[in-house]
Amino acid sequence: MTRLSVIATNACGWPNLTKLKNGQILCTYFNAPSHGLMEGDLVCSISDRWGQNWRKRSIVAPRPTGGNRMHLSVGLAHNGDLLCFSSGFFVKDKRFTGFSGHWLSRSKNRGKTWKVDSSPQIPKAIRRSIPFGRIIQSGEKQLAYTSYRSQGKGNPSETWIVLSNDDGHTWTKSLKFGANDSNEATLCELSDGRVLAATRSHVDHHVKLCEFSPDSKKWKERGALTLPMQHPADLTRLSESCLLLTYGIRNRGLMGIGVRLSIDGGLTWRPPWVIHQFGEKAKDIGYPSTVSLDRRGTLLTAFYTDFEPTFKVNPDRYRVLSMRWSLQDWLHPSILGSISDGRQLKL
Repeated sequence: MTRLSVIATNACGWPNLTKLKNGQILCTYFNAPSHGLMEGDLVCSISDRWGQNWRKRSIVAPRPTGGNRMHLSVGLAHNGDLLCFSSGFFVKDKRFTGFSGHWLSRSKNRGKTWKVDSSPQIPKAIRRSIPFGRIIQSGEKQLAYTSYRSQGKGNPSETWIVLSNDDGHTWTKSLKFGANDSNEATLCELSDGRVLAATRSHVDHHVKLCEFSPDSKKWKERGALTLPMQHPADLTRLSESCLLLTYGIRNRGLMGIGVRLSIDGGLTWRPPWVIHQFGEKAKDIGYPSTVSLDRRGTLLTAFYTDFEPTFKVNPDRYRVLSMRWSLQDWLHPSILGSISDGRQLKL
């Protein structure tokens, strides 16, 4: 049975969930009711171990004068520190007037306080790029995140994976991936050493799968995971070979949160289904982030919306929401039969 909770009101979002070592869930998000065209900060709220009882925690990255911190990539270092890369823009009269920098915030006390480095040691090529998705652990003291650069509406974007070998203190290597067109990408490392990236394209805004092989040391394209205007996505590893893809469906008339499941490490994927719909009045939604709450398939997905039809009071207000749901509810044979013939789809 699904359950909605309000993380924040009058906040546009781009929420990013991080499960802490004590089981609590941290959500980092943009705190202004605008798709980035207002001044605002990156802030965080924290819940209990079941994704409930949200309360405001702290400011992760405060806005510069006349600007905002609206983009983010969040994760845990090997030593337990919380890390958040952020970027944003200077804004005036609801227009972007300049880039406000690529910063790194670090918290040593589960998000209670943060130390912000406005000039982190990162490769020169990505200093004016936009961080996105998760910071993942990869090997002893190695961390990775993605960052992208847009070339304007209708033009291909470019994306890099950025690596640290000292638990996030310095970031010395970047590698471009997503040939021809790649934008917002989220990472997931598998037990065999492969790294998958659910990557948004910028020309028609679908999500494709990219894969890094530890043997070839190269990225390759695996194919499309969603239709146009269904983006961006999050990848959640549920077991050694079971992966969950959650993504925003931004097609007018069907604004919602979509899901796909792979039970063979991303080689094939079940047909998609929809776990939440926002209705025809919604215009700005999505950016789901999902964490697993237990081994029985209980999940927590955060997203934002400018219209939530289940709210009778002020439904047309920007909110960051979380939805607690169970994968078992959707994998019951009678329900699965209505969305799938049970066969895996190859990319």
